[in-house]
Amino acid sequence: MSVTKLEITRDPAEQAFFLPRPYRDETDLEKMRKLLQAGRQASNGTYYVHTGDLSWWLFYPPLDFDLWQFLHIWDDPLDSEDILAWALVSPDWYTADVILQPPLRGSLLAQQMYLWAEDEITAVARKDGKNLIRVMWVGEDDHVMDEHLRQRGFLRAKEDVSMLRSFEDDIPSPTLPPGYCMRGCLGEAELEQRARAQYGSFGNTAPFERYVERWQRFMRSPVYQPELDVVAAAPDGQIGAFCITWLDPVSKAGNFEPVGTHPDFQRKGLGKAVMLEALRRLKEHGMTRAIVCTAETNTPAVRLYESVGFHVANRLGIYEKNI
Repeated sequence: MSVTKLEITRDPAEQAFFLPRPYRDETDLEKMRKLLQAGRQASNGTYYVHTGDLSWWLFYPPLDFDLWQFLHIWDDPLDSEDILAWALVSPDWYTADVILQPPLRGSLLAQQMYLWAEDEITAVARKDGKNLIRVMWVGEDDHVMDEHLRQRGFLRAKEDVSMLRSFEDDIPSPTLPPGYCMRGCLGEAELEQRARAQYGSFGNTAPFERYVERWQRFMRSPVYQPELDVVAAAPDGQIGAFCITWLDPVSKAGNFEPVGTHPDFQRKGLGKAVMLEALRRLKEHGMTRAIVCTAETNTPAVRLYESVGFHVANRLGIYEKNI
């Protein structure tokens, strides 16, 4: 798309389109988080991911490429402390997702940003010999985005669910089988055990040595907090279940990502136990509610989350387009 930057107005929804720049540094990351927090506070019909989702994606990235290289920033020409939008154009799932300041919802500028991101991911997909591109997590009542995507030839192909649990109700005490203990992860002191638990839980097929290296990088990152990585350990020290929780001091919402139980330890109540303990820790950190997302078709996960007090708050569409 060839564009020329025009005069900037004071109304962000009326600003003219200009090309984004690549992600630069931690200052950009803080602005991206700030935008997500503003979006969640605005509650204007657009679904904004939790800041914990962003941390998980970026600091525990796919093995095959550096996700940071696929981040793009639209600076706010009128305020150096803010950005107008950021985009993740990812060759993992071939997704083109643009996160906007709330006032831009439904604007011409927003549509132009969406078109730019669509063009970018289309080029990446064709280069890789793929014929499908996606836009992730559009809320069920987001008629603005739904109309734009359908006009562009996208179809709502799959549904994830965003589930919510308020802390107004009591959090039951977790129970464990005899000899098991529940605690925060010990970090690199049990790197392989923690990696093995998740490796088995999600049926990963990458070489385990590479997976351990990936976990080591994540544990050494600035976003990893061992006390919020709750694990259930067997008497021999093996980790049977786990969940990582994330804080947002602005929205007061905690987030679960990821949650899992190794196949060798299923049907022992470990998944429920670690989630209850994690909920308690979130409440201690001042959160007033918690959210978790999963595929609508993932019945075991939905039932687990319901068993600890979550309910479906939103259905998030995954839109696909054949190119």
